[in-house]
Amino acid sequence: MATLTLDQWRLFIQIADLGSLTKVAALRDGAQSAVSRQLAAMEQACGGRLFLRTGRGVALTEAGRRLYPRVLAWLEAGEALGEDLARQVEQPAGQVCIGVLSSIDPQYLSRAYLELSRRYPGIRLRVRDGVGAAVDEWLENGEVDIGILPRSGRGARRRDSALFTARHLLVGAPDSWVAGRRTVPFAGLQGLPLVLAGAPSAFRRQMDQLARRMGVTLTVALECDSLALQKHMVLQGGLYAVLAQHAVLRDMQAGALAAAPIVEPGIRRGITLAMSEVRPTTQASREVARILRLCLEPLAQAGSGTD
Repeated sequence: MATLTLDQWRLFIQIADLGSLTKVAALRDGAQSAVSRQLAAMEQACGGRLFLRTGRGVALTEAGRRLYPRVLAWLEAGEALGEDLARQVEQPAGQVCIGVLSSIDPQYLSRAYLELSRRYPGIRLRVRDGVGAAVDEWLENGEVDIGILPRSGRGARRRDSALFTARHLLVGAPDSWVAGRRTVPFAGLQGLPLVLAGAPSAFRRQMDQLARRMGVTLTVALECDSLALQKHMVLQGGLYAVLAQHAVLRDMQAGALAAAPIVEPGIRRGITLAMSEVRPTTQASREVARILRLCLEPLAQAGSGTD
């Protein structure tokens, strides 16, 4: 049997369903003679009759009846495959790189991952964590598509969107001086052995400028950029840290650390979701950004206290 084209097989189904060459010609906006020639070519290629000519039209032969369900199933499967492929093309897919502050609790990122996996299995995530300066550098160099970092005011960019405001606390061991205090005035940092990020940290500059303005001398016992090491030194070294509330929320709830908001003045920093201005924005990166915003919403509520 010669190979028939897809259109010829569709014509076979149409003739069988309508039982009339005239109706098929009208459906195809063509001449009946053209449909008749096409049918004759199909039957010649198949080596036998597919239809019986009757006074009222055409009807399938025995061979045609055996062929009909197989051709119909094949055509329907092909259409379903085409629809599936179209849906997959429309679905966001590809790798999206995220740079995120290491102070963001992993539970929020895992929620975002699970939601993305459920909705968009074609999206693959790559996550890097670090301090704000590192995340900012990754954005500038085009190493990540999305950054979650402290950035507001003069540092804000056109494609930034505010996530939440981080309130900062004085953090100590559970049995330290800060335990049980509702708030700590900034002047109360005078003389305390502190572990702070080192220069050129933007937050360290903010702390130093505020200390000069308030006439407070900060005793920096250790400079350290690692959040995990800062917490360790608070517990094991008898030091105090100034950390964002979202960075220690679970530690406080578990009683592993004691903390109190710094007031007079309070210390707050805006946390931003920034889209890369170097890498192209894709449908996948837009969806990742949207779900990250949703999953990080609880942090906005956690940091909404007044100073």
